[in-house]
Amino acid sequence: MELPTNLYPSISQRKSCRKYDMRPLGQEVLSEISNAIEGFESLYPGVSLEHRFTSKVKGRFHVDAPHYLIVSGQGAPGEMEAAGFLFEQLVLWLDALDIGSVWLGSSKDAEAAGTDQDLVVIAFGNSPESIHRSIDQFKRKEIEEITNVTDDPCIQAARLAPSGMNTQPWYFEKQDELLLVYEKKLKAPLSLAYKLSDIDMGIGLSHYFLACKEFGKPFRFARDASLPSKAGYLPFGIIG
Repeated sequence: MELPTNLYPSISQRKSCRKYDMRPLGQEVLSEISNAIEGFESLYPGVSLEHRFTSKVKGRFHVDAPHYLIVSGQGAPGEMEAAGFLFEQLVLWLDALDIGSVWLGSSKDAEAAGTDQDLVVIAFGNSPESIHRSIDQFKRKEIEEITNVTDDPCIQAARLAPSGMNTQPWYFEKQDELLLVYEKKLKAPLSLAYKLSDIDMGIGLSHYFLACKEFGKPFRFARDASLPSKAGYLPFGIIG
């Protein structure tokens, strides 16, 4: 099996897959997935995340799939965006192998106890349908709604990132040599039901990072709550 090394092309073609061929992938593929995860870039090197595979989860928006990957942490600050950042690389890696996947924010392990530190679930497997789409099939906010630097190809890549309930919570504001990152405040009742916006932010940052690699730009992110206030948004961090 030839493994992908460049994840950037998958940004503009991957779609969330909700229909699967229930035949399981081979053990070799699952081993390669674990090996690939070890090689992906972390948002915060000091934040430790774990993963495990299972064949059964439960949740409000259930998807039947042959495999589920459960991401868990240890309760440390920053785990949510770190999980989105790291495992979006896996989602794109799977796409490059023609393996479908979908983030399942409301799902939980149906077989294991003591899962309080579980953060999110990813369903994956082969699909009877195409797992790709063309760029015009993405339903996303206009670029002007998420940034004041609309010609930045890295922000254009972040714009295509998936998010829970398609909330697209990110805003990128260029100020001098820094790029300020904001997270949209969700309004009730959505804010009461959905608590994974930080994972979405990490997914968006992952797309930005992969575009930086593609175009030879440096990437460094730091969480920062002291950004200038922005109506309707929370300060999230700085890319510099």
